[in-house]
Amino acid sequence: MNRCQKFARLLQLLGQCSESIVYYDEIASVVQRIRQIESIMAPIQFHSNQVFDETKHIVDPIAKKYLEKATNDVHHLIPGKVADDGNCLYHSILLLMNNPTMTTDELRVRTIIELMTNEAYYDSMYSQFIGSVAFIIKAMCRNNTFSELYEISALCNVLKCNIRSIYPKIDFREDMTILNNVFTPAPPAIANRNIEILWSHVLNETAARAANNGEWSPNHFVPLLSSAMNYTSEYENKSPTFPTPEKKTFNNNTPTRIRSPEFECSPSSRRRIDNMGMYSTQSISSSVLQQSQSDIEEQRRVRLDAQKERARSSRMNETAEHRQIRLEKQKHRDQSRRSNETEEHRQLRLEKQKTRNQSNETIEQRQIRLGKQKTRNQSNRSNETEQQRQIRLEKQ
Repeated sequence: MNRCQKFARLLQLLGQCSESIVYYDEIASVVQRIRQIESIMAPIQFHSNQVFDETKHIVDPIAKKYLEKATNDVHHLIPGKVADDGNCLYHSILLLMNNPTMTTDELRVRTIIELMTNEAYYDSMYSQFIGSVAFIIKAMCRNNTFSELYEISALCNVLKCNIRSIYPKIDFREDMTILNNVFTPAPPAIANRNIEILWSHVLNETAARAANNGEWSPNHFVPLLSSAMNYTSEYENKSPTFPTPEKKTFNNNTPTRIRSPEFECSPSSRRRIDNMGMYSTQSISSSVLQQSQSDIEEQRRVRLDAQKERARSSRMNETAEHRQIRLEKQKHRDQSRRSNETEEHRQLRLEKQKTRNQSNETIEQRQIRLGKQKTRNQSNRSNETEQQRQIRLEKQ
């Protein structure tokens, strides 16, 4: 079995896991086993091929029209045509790679592994705005399902490259600045390449609007390449490649809305996260954030309610054995996360847990808790040294 066949088989196995009632645990188990296969899990050496070659590449005429509506500094780039089979983001990466052994199956599997391995990071960054990583991963495990923001963010780390997201100026949005942005690997990784991806559509603008109640929404990604002449000129001049603001993964904590594409071009397509996501940036003003906050909270509430209902339905159908397995794995997962969390994260988690517990308790439970707390305090004070007593009194 060659490399391509191995990853095709692994993706098929992940797809089977996604159909299980305890899909998360089964996917996590398979991912753990895949990570131990050193022969196929060496880091990708990403050498981008960013020059358009007429003997290899085909211009996407529809995407070219959309590119004309993007920011002026990318009009010289050429959109390459890729398949619109649901793997368009991965096809775009393949076209930019100088690696004939790489496949969309491998890129999808590696992206799933990245999201599962660093789930706590991605959840802490985005889950409250664009949904849980766990639900996204379930859909990702099925081949030919369309990609969105989690995948773009994860691919930056898989490839160790900056991905410039280019969004055409159609139907102005307050989050347009974020959609036209550069996404980078999470520190301490350092990007060694820059690539450009265009949000596009398989139909021209008129037809796309007609199919979507008069609104335009992207459902396709294409890679952007330079002509040989422009590439040589840019290399010699060493001019900056990306004038747009860069997304800072850790140091920049101002949340802003970002749109997820609505994919409609394939029978197997799925809608994931209808309108908005959130990314960190400095480019959106606080006034815009305040205007959108109520909409975001409402969408988040509806999304969480739907997720809870799905989870409740799955648990009602599970056997006692499955329930025991799920709870045991959840316990191990929680222990693993807590062992890796910083002291600051630990304090935040405990504070949130304390708030939740107190908000759900009855008057009787509150009286019992306060009584026990009083007893503990008295016991602690009776056993404290004079120095500890002085410190306590000073703090008060």
